[in-house]
Amino acid sequence: MTKPSTQDLVELAKSAAVDATDAASVGDYLETLDEGDSTFTYLFSARLKGYQGWRWSVTLFAPSKQAPTISEVLLLPGEDSLLAPAWVPWAERLADWKALQAELEAQAAAEAAELAEAEGADLEADDDFEDEESDSLDDAEEQEFEVLDDDETSLEVEEESALTDPEQGVDSEQDSDDAGPRPPRFGRRNRRRKNDKNRKN
Repeated sequence: MTKPSTQDLVELAKSAAVDATDAASVGDYLETLDEGDSTFTYLFSARLKGYQGWRWSVTLFAPSKQAPTISEVLLLPGEDSLLAPAWVPWAERLADWKALQAELEAQAAAEAAELAEAEGADLEADDDFEDEESDSLDDAEEQEFEVLDDDETSLEVEEESALTDPEQGVDSEQDSDDAGPRPPRFGRRNRRRKNDKNRKN
C-alpha cells in the first residue's frame, strides 16, 4: 500500500472536522503538528460565532504501511482566542459578594454621617444668627428703656424744682390773680344757716 501524500492527509482531516460540525464552521488549513509515532495533528480555523481565534484540531494516526485513521476531533482555543472567565468556586464568589456588601454599607454610613454633620453645622449657623438678632433686639430695648428713664427723671426733677422754687409759687399765685375774681362761697353760708335752724328747732 502506498503512503498517502500530505495533501491527502489534510483533506482527510478536514473532512473529519466537517463531519463533526458542518462545512460552514470549518475554515482554512493552518498547520500540521508532528506528535511522533506516526501521529499528526492538523489545525483548521474555526468559523463559529463567539469562537474568535479558536481552531479545529484533527489528530490522525498514519503509519507508513497502513491506512490512516482518525484519532480525535477537538475545538481548541488559540493564542488570541476569546475565553470565558476562569471558573470560581461558589464559596469564593459568595465571600466576594459579602465583602462588596460590607463595603457598600460602610460607604453609605460614611455618607450619612457627612450629611448629618453638614446639617448640624447649618443648624448651628442658624442658632448663631438668631442669637445675634435677639442680642440686637435686647440692646435696642435697653436703649429705649434708658431713654424713657431719662425722660421720667427729667420730669421728676422739673416737678421738684417747681415745688421748691418760691418764685415759681409766686408766679402761680399771680397767674391765679390775673385769672379774675374768685367765685362767691355760697355753699359755706347755706350750710351755716341750716345748722342754726336745726339748733333752734
